[in-house]
Amino acid sequence: MAPDIHVLQLVGDPVGGIRRHVHALLFGLSARGLRQSYAYSTAASDQVFRKELPLLEAGLGGRLLPLKISKKPSPGDFANLAALRRYVRANGVTIVHGHGAKGGAYARLLALLCGVKAVYTPHGGAVHDMFGKAEGLAYTLAEKAFLPLTDRFVFESAYSARAYEKKIGRPGRWTVNHNGIEPPPESPPARPFPARGEAVNIGVFAMLRGQKGQLYAVRAAAELARARSGVLLHLFGEGPDRAALEAEAARLGASGVVRFRGETEAPLERMREMDIVLIPSLFESFGYAAIEAFSLSRPVVAARTGGLPEIISDGEDGLLAEPGSGEALAAALRRLMDEDGLAARLAAKGRRKAAADFSLERMLAGIAGVYGEVAA
Repeated sequence: MAPDIHVLQLVGDPVGGIRRHVHALLFGLSARGLRQSYAYSTAASDQVFRKELPLLEAGLGGRLLPLKISKKPSPGDFANLAALRRYVRANGVTIVHGHGAKGGAYARLLALLCGVKAVYTPHGGAVHDMFGKAEGLAYTLAEKAFLPLTDRFVFESAYSARAYEKKIGRPGRWTVNHNGIEPPPESPPARPFPARGEAVNIGVFAMLRGQKGQLYAVRAAAELARARSGVLLHLFGEGPDRAALEAEAARLGASGVVRFRGETEAPLERMREMDIVLIPSLFESFGYAAIEAFSLSRPVVAARTGGLPEIISDGEDGLLAEPGSGEALAAALRRLMDEDGLAARLAAKGRRKAAADFSLERMLAGIAGVYGEVAA
């Protein structure tokens, strides 16, 4: 990496998958000699974010810029841009990598104001209806205006690239760089999949909000529990939909089947304890939980949506079901539980795929290559 490159990673809402991605870049590329800074929102509430922030401050030599960033367009954006402009000029930033809709907007505006290079990873927010009507229209118009100010788009999946082109327009120079993870520090213990009649623990790892589809996971678990005993659904995460999900479980008579486990600082340890990892999302720009489960040799059932089919080959290393359907998820889960040897076969192939196609080293090399090309 050229010594004169200084990348500012800029994110408006560092929680969940977007936090995981940005922090992987900060830790991984800094360890490889790239000079980086980090601008983020002080409103972040992710437990892992709070745990990792002191480590990032030490690893980056204090090059952190906390900002009050709202998801919606607001007057505070002008103050944030002024602070970012001062920081970029004072610290010799050469590339601003914006993540998410707000981070991407700031990055392109800084390219205009400061003459730096702008790299942008949408992370799905710019191409899905995640905002109100007025805010969504504002972001769509802004995205169209920012197209010529973007030196390189980096998409997490080919799906995201197609969705962006369909909604916003054809991006100029762009790259698909799948996310990657480090292999687990030790091989997961070999344990048999539960036999018929034994308890089956199904885990969902995501914020409790509508886009993540936990409503359909609850309905699937309730349907399965009516036909067999021992089915338990564990929902890891917090979010605005918890009360509604608790109400739905009670309405279906499944309160004893659905366990709300809250946020966890050790998601991989909890994932090891599950027999099945379920991803019921209505859309995913990528799907970190899928490759994490693969790396731990856990069988995966996921909705056929977003970037998930780029990770999971249906019937080969996981099972895919139609999104937005508790019945479809229940059918896939039932097949996994009833077909002898299927869970073990899928888990073994998933583990090999994670190591071959979704390594952290491959992801970091791809991003480093983008920065080198943009800087040149």
